[in-house]
Amino acid sequence: MTGNGTPMTGNGTPMTGNGNGTSPGETPDSRKLTGAENPGWAVFSYLLTGMIFYGAVGWAIGHWVIHSPLFFPLGMVVGLALSIVLVILRFGRS
Repeated sequence: MTGNGTPMTGNGTPMTGNGNGTSPGETPDSRKLTGAENPGWAVFSYLLTGMIFYGAVGWAIGHWVIHSPLFFPLGMVVGLALSIVLVILRFGRS
């Protein structure tokens, strides 16, 4: 600590900010995370959402139109394939 109570960093310089990784006027909750900061969660959500959505579409078609249980897993596979294409188009061109 310095004479005025400011904590010191490891190299002997006074610590600035409020010590939690934010600016002095910024609270930790006011920072907004975007998909560009953590693309892993965006990729995961695309894959999961595609499987859920197209699985539900396949279930609806199989249940209400054709009465076959085969459309649910088929819809999930189609949703996963389309999600992979979307991930490649969105994040593959960095």
